[in-house]
This record gives sequence, structure tokens and C-alpha cells, in this order.
Amino acid sequence: MSTCTFTTPLPNPPTTLPSCSVPIGSSNSTILDTCCNSEVNPIRSYGAPDGGPDCYMFCTTDTVQTVEECLRQNLGMYEKDAPQFECFNVGVGVQKAESGAGGREGTGKRGRWVVLGLAIVFAVGMM
Repeated sequence: MSTCTFTTPLPNPPTTLPSCSVPIGSSNSTILDTCCNSEVNPIRSYGAPDGGPDCYMFCTTDTVQTVEECLRQNLGMYEKDAPQFECFNVGVGVQKAESGAGGREGTGKRGRWVVLGLAIVFAVGMM
């Protein structure tokens, strides 16, 4: 059974789409799942280019800046020891919400607020 030896920087995930990656372990999978909104952007695992075991996880996303900021807020404090996450292909096919371009940046947070609001309305209605 192979063990993971993490490299710095993280190896590219097997995609050319905008994506973010973390090493497998600790609470990284939960944080990546939350930041990537895994219902929309599935989480996949991958190994280093040398054919080693699957030691990393990634998601593809069209809101890579939002995912990167979420990862930075949750994992950034550990960056001093070794990179805890990395985003790739950031400029490829990413829509930006500037000058009325109609981008989708930030829709994940807006959706969470809508769900929270509906839950509160439902809870109040049950009283």
C-alpha cells in the first residue's frame, strides 16, 4: 500500500478547466466540498504525475475566484508550513462580473443566503 508524499507546489489536476486542488487529509475534503459547492462542481481525486496514489482532490468551477477566496479564508492560516491549496487555469473560460459582463461570480454565496432565508421563513411559519 502506497502512502502519500505531498509535493510543493501541488501538481496540476488532470483537467484544463479552471480548478482548485488540496492535498487529501485532515478537514481538507470537507473544506473543498464546501468551497466548491460540490452539488454543482463534483470533487475528484488524483495522483502525482509520477503515477503515485491519489493524494490530492480537485474541483472544476467557473467561479474560481470565489472558491479560491473561500479556501484562503479556511486554509490560508496554514500556508506558512506548506501550500494547502492551489488554483489552476484561472484565466481559462472564467467569466468576470465587471462592467456588466453578466458573470456568475458570487452566486454560490447568494444561493446560500436564499436557502437560509427560506429556512427562517419556514421555521417562523411552523410556530
